[in-house]
Formats: sequence, C-alpha cells, structure tokens
Amino acid sequence: MISTVFCNQSLAIGLATFSLFIGPQITYFLSLKFDWAKYILFANTNLAQYIDGTPLVKGMTMPFSLAVLLVYFVVFNALTWWTFQKRDVTA
Repeated sequence: MISTVFCNQSLAIGLATFSLFIGPQITYFLSLKFDWAKYILFANTNLAQYIDGTPLVKGMTMPFSLAVLLVYFVVFNALTWWTFQKRDVTA
C-alpha cells in the first residue's frame, strides 16, 4: 500500500521496517496512558497475547483484534485500489 500510494518502493521498505521495530514499543507506551491505543494496528497484530492471557490493553479480546485487523485490511486495500485507479498507468 505504501509503495502504491507514494510511488516509492524504497520508502515503503524503509517505513515498513521502521514500523516493524518501533511500532510495538510506541503502542505499549501509549497503552499505559490512553484507552484508544487498543485501536492502533500494532496493538492487535500479536494474537499470541490472548493465549498468554495478557492483552496489551484491558478489555481487548481475540474477536475485537480480528475485527480491528479486518477494518485495517479493508481500509488499506481500498486506499491502494483508489490510488492505483487514479494513476495513469501506460507503457
């Protein structure tokens, strides 16, 4: 999605790698203070937290995380499709 929206593959790889390492830590610190942190993508990507019985934010459940991930999936795919359709892709 990042590569399609910004037309830059290097930015997409760099941003994805940065988010992979920094995202969970930022989400953890936000979850200590704010209840809305449970809607952040990285708070819901680790589904093993429900097997351990220690969700990141109180009140989070497996169906809730799956629903949030589904919403992100639909939004990201819709944004990618919309952006790609607006572009003039000619050879």
